[in-house]
Amino acid sequence: MDEIAALEQSRAETRSAFENRALMYAYIYDELEAELGAERATAIMKRAVFRRGLEIGEKYRSAADAGDLAEVGRMFVEGSPVGGALFEPGIESFEQGSGSIVLRMTGCPLKDAWRAAGYSAEQIDHLCDIAAAVDHGTFEGAGLDLRFLDRQACVGSDACLLELRLRER
Repeated sequence: MDEIAALEQSRAETRSAFENRALMYAYIYDELEAELGAERATAIMKRAVFRRGLEIGEKYRSAADAGDLAEVGRMFVEGSPVGGALFEPGIESFEQGSGSIVLRMTGCPLKDAWRAAGYSAEQIDHLCDIAAAVDHGTFEGAGLDLRFLDRQACVGSDACLLELRLRER
């Protein structure tokens, strides 16, 4: 297998793994909702996903502690799986010294998998809210505040916009 074919296979396998993750989230949520109701199922899933985010956030901590949001943005973009081919990350806006940066993602294999599986727009938005707990955990774990300005799963949206702010010390 040549290098290009191997890269394409790797991209396809990684996309498949993210699609699998999306469906696992959906199926686990469905089972929890049936047993515990929507509110408790959502809370449990968010707590679990958030915990994983806290661990991921450690890789951003030194840049965040230094107040270097440009570095956080660079790490976010360059650390995206398969060279950014899945989430298509970028920096939407950043002004040195502003204390904030807005990150952008225009692709989402999770959303794509939920759509392909026939979930409604409302269900996709709810599952996205659960999945986004990893982002909240990631940036809280780094010592940053996160606010979603937009999410792809919302009807009419074509990007996730994540505003990160340095915490007051």
